[in-house]
Amino acid sequence: MSKEKAALAESIDSRRAQPGLAIDVAAVGKSYRSDRGLHQWLARGIGLGGSGGANGTQGGVTALAEVSFSVARGEAFGVIGRNGAGKSTLLQIIAGTLRASTGECRVHGRVTALLELGSGFNPEFTGRENVYLAGAILGISRSEMDRRFDDIARFADIGAFIEQPVKTYSTGMLMRVAFGVAISVEPDVLIIDEALSVGDILFQQKCSRRLHELIQAGVTLLVVTHDLAFVLNMCQRAMWLDQGRVRFLGPAGECVREYVAAMTAISGNAPAPSDEFAALTAMVLPRARELDLGAKERLGDGGVRVGRAWLLHADGTASSAFRVGDWAIAVLLVQATKEARCVGAGCELRNRHGQVVFATGLRVARRLVDRIPAGESCLVTIRFRLELQPGQYTLDLGCGAGSDADTTWDRVLNAVVVDVSTTPEQEVVHGLVRLPYEIQVARPQAGGVR
Repeated sequence: MSKEKAALAESIDSRRAQPGLAIDVAAVGKSYRSDRGLHQWLARGIGLGGSGGANGTQGGVTALAEVSFSVARGEAFGVIGRNGAGKSTLLQIIAGTLRASTGECRVHGRVTALLELGSGFNPEFTGRENVYLAGAILGISRSEMDRRFDDIARFADIGAFIEQPVKTYSTGMLMRVAFGVAISVEPDVLIIDEALSVGDILFQQKCSRRLHELIQAGVTLLVVTHDLAFVLNMCQRAMWLDQGRVRFLGPAGECVREYVAAMTAISGNAPAPSDEFAALTAMVLPRARELDLGAKERLGDGGVRVGRAWLLHADGTASSAFRVGDWAIAVLLVQATKEARCVGAGCELRNRHGQVVFATGLRVARRLVDRIPAGESCLVTIRFRLELQPGQYTLDLGCGAGSDADTTWDRVLNAVVVDVSTTPEQEVVHGLVRLPYEIQVARPQAGGVR
């Protein structure tokens, strides 16, 4: 046995010994060969062929490489990444609809998967018939599906269409029925691939509430999504896949922040720089107390970095305590440790659930600094009004430079905790934020009411 195979076997054995795992993925890889004939693929399908280019040999494409992670029972786990990163391939392997080239994947318990929208549904069958078909595929008896059908139909809420052929459904209606089946068959593991991005906002909220209930009941959730807010709100941990490899694996908040920082830095639609470094106005650094960034967690490579930062009131005093409606001023001293081009900087304000309630910066404002020489700095000032619900918020600070593959960035996580309070005479903020609004009361003209 080779050293690589011995190491893989040892990894798999050690992971099998871990108690309480619902999903266990050990060194999984998936490769496709483009230089095989049909007879070779058929031979491989019945177990007579080789691995088919598991190492990404010439003429092949590697979709996944050495992916390892585990999900505990009752845990919500998110998978994020750009298109083509291998996310859907991974979920198909876990769901059992695709075979891995290398490694091993084990799932414990009944699995329900919402992969490609409508997969497993017969378009000629009615919604009712497809519900029973899905139950039969999962090994559920007809009598048991009889008992559950009313709940499924009630959740899908498509009325008389449940008796119509599925081929007449909109994508939203199809997702309603598919999701209703998936959550009603008491799965141990629920796998979702972007399905919740379809449908109206009210149904999406309904699905989110039901998913929370399932997780509290001990169901394991594995979801692939581009909705980062969903990952922050629903998942305890997350994994970032990049070109088939694990780029980050850990707490959902940290994973999303690492991903967002990288995507912001390499954004392909960056506006043309509008400020030349030599033409920037000279400003005196704030005299107020600066934020202590020394012990803060950072992401990025530090080619540009937030060297110093301040959080100020409108009068220039430093404080992290504000009233609802106060103006806050974030000041960032962005330092270039090497020559940096297309430089941006900004901030993100998050609530206690990790949701971004406000974010802005030079890139959002379509105003980048064209070039900062190595060893030089620029001062970025961001002024925003805290029309927020009272409570505590965290402020992330960051900067980035470059475009496409030539990027560098720095992100300071939880640079400061911002306290927003209110006074008894202030208007209550009922939602997350208070938007500018007008209210008018009038008396109808005589004869205008019938």
